[in-house]
Amino acid sequence: MKYQQQIDGILEAVGGKDNVISASHCFTRLRLQFRDYDIVDDAKVRAVKGVVGLNKQGKEYQIIIGTEVGNLYPEFIEAANVRAQEQVQVKEAEAKEKLFDKIIGIVVGTFVPLIGLIAAGGTIKGVLSLLVQLKMMSNESSTYLVLFAAANAIFYFFPVFIGFTAGKKFGATPYLSALIGAILIYPTLIEAATAGNPGHLFAIPLTYLNYSNTVLPAIFAAWLVSILEKFFKKTLPHVLQMVFVPFFVIILAVPIVLLVVGPLVTLLSNVLSAGLEWIFNFSPILTGIIFGGLWSVIILFGLAWVVVPILINYTIQYGYDPIYGMLAPAALGMAGAVLAVALRSKNSELKALGYSTGLTAILGVTEPAMYGIAIPSRKTFVTASIGTAIAGGVVGMMGVKIFAPGLSGIFNVFAYFGGDNLSQNVFWGISTLVIAFVAAFVLTYFFGGWSDEDFESKLAGE
Repeated sequence: MKYQQQIDGILEAVGGKDNVISASHCFTRLRLQFRDYDIVDDAKVRAVKGVVGLNKQGKEYQIIIGTEVGNLYPEFIEAANVRAQEQVQVKEAEAKEKLFDKIIGIVVGTFVPLIGLIAAGGTIKGVLSLLVQLKMMSNESSTYLVLFAAANAIFYFFPVFIGFTAGKKFGATPYLSALIGAILIYPTLIEAATAGNPGHLFAIPLTYLNYSNTVLPAIFAAWLVSILEKFFKKTLPHVLQMVFVPFFVIILAVPIVLLVVGPLVTLLSNVLSAGLEWIFNFSPILTGIIFGGLWSVIILFGLAWVVVPILINYTIQYGYDPIYGMLAPAALGMAGAVLAVALRSKNSELKALGYSTGLTAILGVTEPAMYGIAIPSRKTFVTASIGTAIAGGVVGMMGVKIFAPGLSGIFNVFAYFGGDNLSQNVFWGISTLVIAFVAAFVLTYFFGGWSDEDFESKLAGE
């Protein structure tokens, strides 16, 4: 196997394959859970060749490898003899997650599988806007209507998708929680909401709401489904469960969601969106500088998924987001910083590391650059953040909007296509990516680079 040596090193460092109980991966991280966390040696894991860094989130042990993790993962599963996300008993002391870690775990598990869909839908809509702007396609043509429907369906039917992923994360049958999401956007209910006529459900006054293009109601509905389903699975005889568990869940969940959960969570969603607008309108330039400058710090401390759901919620509601544009240049800022380190270095290893991680950062994967150079160097991390802060300020000043959150690095170019002022938004959007890269590169080259001596002493210390 291609990754045999690296996998053997990881397994030895984490206490052997018998200690690994589940494994999954995202774009850059191998995510593991263990039977006994006390025997895991962090230092040995970091020392394994090809491991960029570590992060811990509740019970999840995240080994940062980079974009190669997708190729390593199948071999790791085979070597460790585990199945992805296999659920078995873990050591009790480690199983008690902090509430914050548990919430973050739910958020990540709910939204990460859908990021690609959101990005794809926004990108298709952006490209269509560009083609219409260039007079290459009519917005009344059948081709436009079909492609726009394909893209917009992702946002319109988002309660179904989010119901599925949230239900899976809460431990419910995902098809059942997705069904509740589908009920929220059933055409007859949407028509009643559009007409604005109140109704009654079991003699209780009911206000019809349009739940299409929403995020939070389906998440809370999925949570309710998980509670009800677990209750009836414990209560009903096994022979009756196949039919009557979903029967009772639907009969109880739908009224509760439509009468209580939906309206309250919609209010919460509107408050979050209003809060986001207030933050932006208070001082767009200052907001851009703060968000842009601190985004890498937020990622470093694992808090990105506190912010991302709020941004996604806004985008699903309104079709664009003003804050995400302030964060988008971060990958280019990191790329500019580490490439400056590589360019001025005379150490062949540091040059190779800088060029390789700089390229992956340009393509949107920043963790190798962050953990391989920026964080150990510290000054490079600061200059990269300053470059992004400058770009974020320009985003705020020019009112740049993002129409396809979920893209990263240079691919954010496609996220700027949309809106009434398409040419201006695209010009300044791309300009901010360039500004972040150039500012971080110049600052790092002259003030914040990682010296060859510091790099060599780090290697010697390892």
